Amino acid sequence: MKRLRLPLCFILALVFFASPRLQAQGKEFFLYSGTYTGFKFVRHNLPQLAGQPKSKGIYVMRFNAGTGEIGEPQLAAEIANPSFITISPNHKFLYAVSEDPTSVGPPLDHASYVSAYAIEPATGKLRLLNTKPTGGTSTCFLSMDQTGRYVMMANFGSGSVTILNIHPDGSIGGMTAFMQHIGHSVDPLIQAMPHPHSILPSPDNRHVIVSDLGQDKVFVYDFDDKTGALSPPEPHFATVAPGGGPRHFTFGRNGKFGYQLGEMSGALNVFAWDPAGVLTPVQAISTVTPGLVTDNHSAEIEVGRDGRFLYESNRRVGSDGSRGPDTIGVFAIDPVKGTLTQVQEQQTIIMPRSFAIDPTGSFLLAASELHNTIVSYKIDQSTGKLAPTGKQISMDTPVCLKFVPVQP
Repeated sequence: MKRLRLPLCFILALVFFASPRLQAQGKEFFLYSGTYTGFKFVRHNLPQLAGQPKSKGIYVMRFNAGTGEIGEPQLAAEIANPSFITISPNHKFLYAVSEDPTSVGPPLDHASYVSAYAIEPATGKLRLLNTKPTGGTSTCFLSMDQTGRYVMMANFGSGSVTILNIHPDGSIGGMTAFMQHIGHSVDPLIQAMPHPHSILPSPDNRHVIVSDLGQDKVFVYDFDDKTGALSPPEPHFATVAPGGGPRHFTFGRNGKFGYQLGEMSGALNVFAWDPAGVLTPVQAISTVTPGLVTDNHSAEIEVGRDGRFLYESNRRVGSDGSRGPDTIGVFAIDPVKGTLTQVQEQQTIIMPRSFAIDPTGSFLLAASELHNTIVSYKIDQSTGKLAPTGKQISMDTPVCLKFVPVQP
């Protein structure tokens, strides 16, 4: 009997359509959450939520981007105050700071630390590789360069930024760069000294953007990815309105524009990005609802996966301790000018310190630091607007969310 030979493309199509498991591949992710383990904010006048957290470190959940389902949190690694985490470009390693949030200035008697973990591909559990000092206090943010050979940190308390190199096995090596900021701005309480709040490599990996809340400046350093060095000691910078308090920065998907979120003002500053390392102001737009009488504290910013919409979160509290409305703002991005137009202000959970858009661009997950909850929103692919899914999970003090694809 002659054996029937089918075209390879036909065989692959049969396998794909016959196997729901294969169809689901690419939509399963580990969702990691950093937490605070040693305290809860009391300055927000919410005594019912203040006190000692029950969190023990970094937690991992399963997330299905096809259905929006979030699995139960499991302790992935026990560590003190992993307030910010980041993932290596190859998704094999996770890096976490151990922040001392009570230290808001020198000397380095309450130093922060950074830890490296290998990600177990089957379970998402984390295996500690090593831990190193960050070189500063109250380290509140870290990222990696585009090669994954360096981890970059913003030391809010001591007013500095540092870079450490990464060994091939994922462990942390020595310091390759240290820059101490000097200066202040108009708010005598919060801006009496420099407070770098984020550090991010440029799309071409030739520069590093540092948002300094204490100086109302956005610094642009030259970055050498062969040595991990930063230069010059007095870099180019862009400014925001006095008292704006730059917190987090992100680039648009085409790399032509940058977006700066002001924690204190709630303003979004749009900059044109010159690959030579220059930010040129394009637009400043408020995220705050007109007539709002509560104080605004904006937090997280992210551009959607298709690059057409920008999302940012706002934490709001009145002088009497009343909350809200806490919101996530949605803005349409002009593809040519890079400018923003608000399309939605979605009311959300108490104190949305962090959120993350899943890698497929289907859902936005928001973390409530004070309400001990992670909630999900469906993203409308045509309008960018958010719609509550009604799905949420409980976990203590979630403050940073990151996704990692589950390997088949």
